[in-house]
Amino acid sequence: MSSLSLAQHAVRLQTLLERHIAEVLKQHGLSRSELDVLGALACGEARPQELSAQLLLTTGGISNILRRLEADGHITREANAKDARSNIVRLTAQGKAIAQQTGDAVTDVIDRVLGAVEDSLVETAADQLHQVLIALGEDAPVHRGPTH
Repeated sequence: MSSLSLAQHAVRLQTLLERHIAEVLKQHGLSRSELDVLGALACGEARPQELSAQLLLTTGGISNILRRLEADGHITREANAKDARSNIVRLTAQGKAIAQQTGDAVTDVIDRVLGAVEDSLVETAADQLHQVLIALGEDAPVHRGPTH
């Protein structure tokens, strides 16, 4: 029963936060997946396959996101010198700026939503959920924040 409870609480918190996050993303002209990609690239370049695996997105889904981000001037894609079958994706200066601005705005709205909760409780809950994700082998860097 505790596993069901964990899942229900996690989904409820996610739903609550997503309502507020969606407004911020709309103001910045990004989808959640686009912000996740920008956040992952804030740590450095990556191949689309790496982004797909890290962000739990299909290869088709990541291709569409990368196409939109490239059209908006947020990323560049270059041929991979080590593997001609793949590309290397990097943030542009504009992409870095929008990732930082949007990431900061998302963090601010989450902080406001969770403002009534003691910091120590938030830290404990985050640490415990992080331990669950580690146990599941799902400790991708995206879990540590959109812009690190």
